[in-house]
Amino acid sequence: MIGLVALNGAGRLLAEEIHTAWPDTTHVYKASVSSCFGPTEALDHALDRHDLVVCLASVATTVRLFSDASHQGSRRPGLVSLDLGLRYAVPLTDRGSGAEELAEELAALLGVRAVLTGGPPPAEAPGRALAPTLTPTLAGHLDGLASTATRGPRGAAASQAVAEGRPVRLENDLAYPLPALPPSVRPDAPADAPVVRVTDRSYPDEDVLLVHPRTLVVGVGAGGGAEQSELMRLLVDTLEEGGLARSSVARLATVAGKADHPAVRWAAFCLGGVPVDEHPAAALAAVPVPTPSELVGAAVGTPSVAEAAALASAPGGELVVTKRKSAAATVAIARTAPRGRLAVLGLGPGEQDLLVPRALAELRRASAVVGTPGAVEAVAGLLRPGTRRIATDDCTEAALTLAAHGHAVALVALGDGAAPTVPPGPYDVHRVPGLPAHPQGDPA
Repeated sequence: MIGLVALNGAGRLLAEEIHTAWPDTTHVYKASVSSCFGPTEALDHALDRHDLVVCLASVATTVRLFSDASHQGSRRPGLVSLDLGLRYAVPLTDRGSGAEELAEELAALLGVRAVLTGGPPPAEAPGRALAPTLTPTLAGHLDGLASTATRGPRGAAASQAVAEGRPVRLENDLAYPLPALPPSVRPDAPADAPVVRVTDRSYPDEDVLLVHPRTLVVGVGAGGGAEQSELMRLLVDTLEEGGLARSSVARLATVAGKADHPAVRWAAFCLGGVPVDEHPAAALAAVPVPTPSELVGAAVGTPSVAEAAALASAPGGELVVTKRKSAAATVAIARTAPRGRLAVLGLGPGEQDLLVPRALAELRRASAVVGTPGAVEAVAGLLRPGTRRIATDDCTEAALTLAAHGHAVALVALGDGAAPTVPPGPYDVHRVPGLPAHPQGDPA
């Protein structure tokens, strides 16, 4: 049994959501600052009764409460800090306590980032020790574009190999346009190297380090009587049934007027604040779906809400889970079509301090930077290790070819970057203008 310690209203809501997903293995403890069961007492109570505890608070708050708690038993409970912004799950007790595994399960459930510790195995002496260091992972390279989950000993070995710069084999199931990864992570690594797999599937039994990009759109329908927990429980069950990773959900989609439904807003919050797309009923009625309903069509003006909305928010994509229903809610899941990414960047006069912030972000997002020799040289010091640098006078054609094959590409040019003409293709285009190459001097 896992103890969930909630310190305030937001924590109680999140604890109840976790308990909804894991009803048989969790127990919620609600602290109250106005009673004798305050935050310290609630955490101490949970630590005395459970082998695994999640404190729904920042690392700093959890460490302070942990230090104040009076629990001094010989057991070694695992403790995880889960911040209320749904960003990080941080194991705070040493390896062997189960905290790292719990952090990974929370990451898979909530789409947060599991920040794994690199401390040694537990010592023989009784008591608990906070892990002193954090192991580097792929998270810094992914910049929030995807989450990671470690599966099994080889998954842990892959994470360690990334941190140490040893070869890791990259398997990209989705042709997803990744940013530059560490140079040691590559498709042609030795066959016996540990594996990093890019996928939106959960693979709970795989022995691998998973990278979950945000490729899934969940179409939802909610009737007037749909409860918050009903839609979210159906959504979680549907993802599990399809073998899909919760952290790969990019957005929700529904019919116009339903984004403010309490159950829809709650689902978006539980998925980390993902956006909710609304589509007019007439637009959804034009989307071909496998399971239309005449009753739904008569009620809302479209024979499909969940399936049609999912497909409408994933142009060119495919439906990977057809409609699933509960008493008052429906869910369907689509996968977006893989597309390359082409950022056309103006570098201004070439000085790095004159580069606009968004251009710098796009340089970090790209796996390849293409431009004339002078333009590539101007940004060389800003690129991640592992970013391909392609300096050529035929830079536009080279950039288009890479983007058309699913890569994330930055096409750089001195000046405002307006000159390159980019035809339509299987890629998304992002233009970031720069300053003129030869700005006029300040007026006298």
